[in-house]
Amino acid sequence: MINAFEQRRNRMYDLLNESGLNKAVIGNPKSVLYFTGIKITPYERFAALVLDAKNRTSLMILPSVDTNCMKGTVPEITYLDSEGPDKVIADAVGGEEAIAIEKGYFNIAIGEKFSKLGCKLFDVGENIAKMRMCKDETEIETIQRAAEIVDSTLEYVSKLVKPGMTEKELFMLMYEYITKFPGVVTDEFIILVLGGENTANIHAMPSDYAFKEGDIILLDFCAYYKHYWSDITRCLFLGNVGNKKLAEIYEIVLGANLAAIEKVKPGVKASEVDKAARDYITNAGYGEQFLHRTGHGLGIDIHEEPYISASNDITLTEGMVFTIEPGIYLPGIGGVRIEDNVLVTKDGHRILTKTSKKLEDHIIKY
Repeated sequence: MINAFEQRRNRMYDLLNESGLNKAVIGNPKSVLYFTGIKITPYERFAALVLDAKNRTSLMILPSVDTNCMKGTVPEITYLDSEGPDKVIADAVGGEEAIAIEKGYFNIAIGEKFSKLGCKLFDVGENIAKMRMCKDETEIETIQRAAEIVDSTLEYVSKLVKPGMTEKELFMLMYEYITKFPGVVTDEFIILVLGGENTANIHAMPSDYAFKEGDIILLDFCAYYKHYWSDITRCLFLGNVGNKKLAEIYEIVLGANLAAIEKVKPGVKASEVDKAARDYITNAGYGEQFLHRTGHGLGIDIHEEPYISASNDITLTEGMVFTIEPGIYLPGIGGVRIEDNVLVTKDGHRILTKTSKKLEDHIIKY
């Protein structure tokens, strides 16, 4: 039975044949993972998956220190550090007049190696991005489980936060809890914990700030489960909402979140979803305080297509998964962002993150 990775390679063989190209050289570790199920970490060394569309076969070029890392998924050819990769590259693609390559990943020095072989280079990155945009059933199940993990984490930490706890202390509680789930990968993680006025700084890092009664606490974090991401943001209020302005913008951001999600269905442009959120916030008088796009795709990368932005006219298709995360940020007061993970279904959408978004459900009693 053909597995999901073989199916993806077969799709790429077909795309290459349609383009009149025999071979593709794929180096981005996320792309290699997508086509093989194996996560590689080449560091500064050259590594690449070579897809042969004519023969419908694949092989992996690796430094000898990584021998057998593909675990039998595809054949390997290796090189010693003392030799360098030039010979194995020539063995793999030499004689081809043109090849497809991930131009956005490989540096100029690697490009020159292929040029010396007389190969004309075409970019395969866009084709890979399009393939990755629409998730198959296994990918959707994996992202759904990742979403369940962040929901569970929110429920857990909401019972622990209290005045005097610092951003860094809450960060560590969240990290410890998430990593206990089987399947969670710990070589990458994203956990933003911000309190009080710090919440107005969109990408600030957890600090020594200690929470106070009435503070807003913004939690924007991910679960990296079996190499697929979920991403959620919720705002907690410690004991009460200490600033009425924050209560006001919370309800506006929630309205924008719901308006954008309601727009999601096949055939709608990503820019239209962004517009739904942006118009809602602008009409409430805070358009200039909505400082970022409405969302981004989720999958093997935490940020990938489709980007839910004003400039992206890509049409939504069944199987796409992305965030909806409008926000308003007021320097000296604080910021609110509410983020969900949304799947485009055949007839509309499904929200993968289930944690409540009602303000009253996030006032923490202790």
